[in-house]
Amino acid sequence: MATVDPMTGLSYDEERQMAAAIGRNWWVLLVLGIVTMVLGALIIARPAGSTYVIAILLAIYLLISGIVGIVRAFGRGIPGGVRALYAIGGVLGIFLGLLMLRFSPEEKVELFGIFVAVWFLFSGVIQLVTASQLSEGKGWGIFSGIVYILAGGVLLINPWAVGIFVWVAGIMLLVIGLFEIISSFQVKSAAKKVAA
Repeated sequence: MATVDPMTGLSYDEERQMAAAIGRNWWVLLVLGIVTMVLGALIIARPAGSTYVIAILLAIYLLISGIVGIVRAFGRGIPGGVRALYAIGGVLGIFLGLLMLRFSPEEKVELFGIFVAVWFLFSGVIQLVTASQLSEGKGWGIFSGIVYILAGGVLLINPWAVGIFVWVAGIMLLVIGLFEIISSFQVKSAAKKVAA
């Protein structure tokens, strides 16, 4: 009988298969990190820009992130629970991104803040679950998940704080993008060690 990791409930062979599956798609996390950092830089560079432009940029980010989540859900060797989280998070990102494109943020500021908050909260949970199943690079994943959850909480408490959100979102996206880029190389390295 295979030894089971009490933390994940998976056998060590299943954990190795999952690490290898995630490692094969390390570049997806790298691309997401680059897109995240570019978006953060654009938001910080134009803080006085209209809420509408920022909403469009964030909607595009949600759509891209949602597509990436769905792609990751269909990776080989990923357990059913993690696959479901990726798929749900991907669908949620696409749904919220499309809704943000449909509604005018000037008229629906509160709705805009709530949409982003819900997506940040769910993404934070996915980050924490994924990080708990990695043997290396857990710290960055856990930190990223906590940042997502804190940002979502702040927006749920005060979704009208769009002006503050612009700065917070820009800085947060830069930090998260950096961590996603670092994590992509750590995942690639960990997958090589597992395969060796």
